[in-house]
Amino acid sequence: MTIQKKNIALSTNGIPVVIEVTSSSLDLKEVTVGGIKNPVTQRNDTISYDIGGFSTVNDRVLSDVLKRLPGIEVMSNGMIQYQGRPLVKFYIEGLDLLQGRYNLANNNLPIDAIESVDVLENHQPIKVLDSLVFSDRAALNINLKRKNTWIGTGHAGVGGSPFLGDGKFSPMVFRTDIQALFTVQGNNAGETLEDQQKTLTIDGLLDLLNNRAIKEWFTFPGLEMSGLPKERARLNESLLGSANVLSKNQSGTEFRLNIDFYQENLSQEKNSSTSYFLPDADTISFVENTRVENTRRKLSGGLNWNRNAARSYFDNTTSFAVVKNEVDGNVFFNQRPINETASMPMLRMENKLKLLTPIKNRLFDIRSTVSFQKTQQELNLIPSTIDGVGNAGQPYDFLMQSIDFQRFSTTNSIGLTFKTRNAITIQSSFGVSVLMDKLGSNLSIDSLANDQLLAVGRNSTDFTNLSTFIKNSFEYKKSGFQVKAEIPFYVAQIDRENLMNRKFSSFSRVYFEPYLNFRYQISGMIATSISFSKTNEFGTGEDFFPNRIVTSYRNIEINNSSIPEAVKLVFNYGLNYKNPVNGLFFDLSASYSKIDNNVIAQYSLAEFGGSARSLEDIKNETKRRALSFRASKYLSNLFTTMTVSSTIQYQNFPQITNDVLLDYVNRINTSAFELAIKPKAYLGIDAKTSLNLINTKSSESGIARIRQVSAVVGVDVFPIKNHLLRADFEFVSNEIKGSDSPQSSSFLDISYRFTPPKSRVDFSMICANILDASIYRSYFSSGFILGAQELPLRPRQFLLKVSFSF
Repeated sequence: MTIQKKNIALSTNGIPVVIEVTSSSLDLKEVTVGGIKNPVTQRNDTISYDIGGFSTVNDRVLSDVLKRLPGIEVMSNGMIQYQGRPLVKFYIEGLDLLQGRYNLANNNLPIDAIESVDVLENHQPIKVLDSLVFSDRAALNINLKRKNTWIGTGHAGVGGSPFLGDGKFSPMVFRTDIQALFTVQGNNAGETLEDQQKTLTIDGLLDLLNNRAIKEWFTFPGLEMSGLPKERARLNESLLGSANVLSKNQSGTEFRLNIDFYQENLSQEKNSSTSYFLPDADTISFVENTRVENTRRKLSGGLNWNRNAARSYFDNTTSFAVVKNEVDGNVFFNQRPINETASMPMLRMENKLKLLTPIKNRLFDIRSTVSFQKTQQELNLIPSTIDGVGNAGQPYDFLMQSIDFQRFSTTNSIGLTFKTRNAITIQSSFGVSVLMDKLGSNLSIDSLANDQLLAVGRNSTDFTNLSTFIKNSFEYKKSGFQVKAEIPFYVAQIDRENLMNRKFSSFSRVYFEPYLNFRYQISGMIATSISFSKTNEFGTGEDFFPNRIVTSYRNIEINNSSIPEAVKLVFNYGLNYKNPVNGLFFDLSASYSKIDNNVIAQYSLAEFGGSARSLEDIKNETKRRALSFRASKYLSNLFTTMTVSSTIQYQNFPQITNDVLLDYVNRINTSAFELAIKPKAYLGIDAKTSLNLINTKSSESGIARIRQVSAVVGVDVFPIKNHLLRADFEFVSNEIKGSDSPQSSSFLDISYRFTPPKSRVDFSMICANILDASIYRSYFSSGFILGAQELPLRPRQFLLKVSFSF
């Protein structure tokens, strides 16, 4: 719109002239505004990441892109953290299909089916509590492009040498009334599949902690070596099957069924040389060469019934897990051959109920958890380096250690939740918790007289912890300020009995576990928080066995102390900054904890390298301090994400070694820098470098100073349209102070992929470990222990692979 032009003649006599303005149209020339859309946006408490702004043609599933999103951190086991803390929920189209096992989605959901990823800050997953109980936790929601249709991913690959096989088929569907995700996977190429079954949300992790899963009593060398991806050393045959279905009716009630099956045959070798630094400046050293065959099977599942409405909440989950774990190991311990076999089956059954229903202007709260666990484990040593009394004496041709352990636990409570006129939310509950453990063990050796097994050590104990509690919590929120206080009181009666001699002991405790949390939202970008907590932790039936239990070919344990009790004080501080528009996120955290214990660990070390661990009634304290920060920045015009992080940890703890009390200090410094440059064509780069420093010393002398440097660089090259060439180079250096030269390893992997035009099928050729690195060496240190270890690696291998999505 503009004004029409007019020509008017003006007189010189000073008479006013009235000019009428007439509107007119004006044709503008076409204007094009150039720029790059910011893929990160924020609306209220929701930060949205447009996946199209971060993905490239090299990405196939969600996990390929998640690690590049600024503000989000993906741990090595797949756990997603936001602002340095785990997620409270993981949703797909607003529904919680996987109940915290979100690796199944991250590793199988096709990237071309995803529209965006939302971070839901301050997320309260229970709707009826939304205006009553605030949450400072975050959830993740996946928004899809393609809905109401079957989608999925899969691949099939073969190679050598030796023969390699790798296959996967993962169909899934997401509708408003039903969601389903199925997957069948198998490989012998080193890939870990078990992580896809793990629960990784904070609620799931707390449930595992509170339910106190029973332990595997016998220990074997593992593949865990700092700086080395497990896939480079795993000689495996793995199979995973998972079925997950969620149905939602018109009333909003949800039914979930989750069934998982996992099987793995794992062969591994490890060579190590270990030194024990004794208080008298003496040193015990020994060498171990081990080869272990491990077969592990796990069948687990759960049925969940959930109704999450605005006025009420109901949730009930019935779950089970059956585990069969068998190990067959051959060890050369100081050049002496030993065969070590073990069977460690486990059974777990559990039901968990949570009900919130309104009564007048109150919320009535009912919670109940019932769990039963059982295991019957057995260890066989042929021959044994440990005699029947746990000393390094005349070895026996055969030793058998059996463990029979079962645990029943239940926690039940009723409570009320309401908000006062001055906007204070009050939650009060009363409950009872019961933990009952029963342990039986038998240590037998062959009898030299008649070649029969002779029982030389038995345990038969009962343990009960009966606790009554009253919990009160108060919450207040106003103008960015939040405060929460919890004041739970407990009355605990703990009994234990040695059934072998009918010796009975018990004690009572009245204690409280306060928790205070202050959080202030300084601005829309900056928030700070500080918290304090006190907890009391008591031992269980797993900590009481007056007679010896052999846990490996060179380790035994005996626990006849008082009931272990630890009083833990924890202080935390956090500072968070976020600017989604500029793609900048920063998190700083500091923590300090002090643990007062009534018992202390004592180690008796024999000259041949054997160790006997026990608990002694000596009061002591452990202190831990940690400081960490992480900053990430996304440069949209360069398609680049940069991340820098650093963590410093200190731990001070006492320990008795060969009847001498010493104080130990562990210090670990970790720093890392990550860079991801992902333009849409021509070239892409992933790079990460890290530095780890480990310093261990005792009150008498320094024991170890270990330095590890690693660098990983991945380069994508797009020489021709629909063709991709990728090279991955990895370098790791391990060095210990006083050594002549660092132990270093280098790896190079190259892959080529062709995608036919307008196709969702890829053809790939992969060559792993081109440099044919055969051995990985590193160092380890803890307390009085210092050692060097090496793992044989998978050889140079080739794989031809066909991948598809639909």
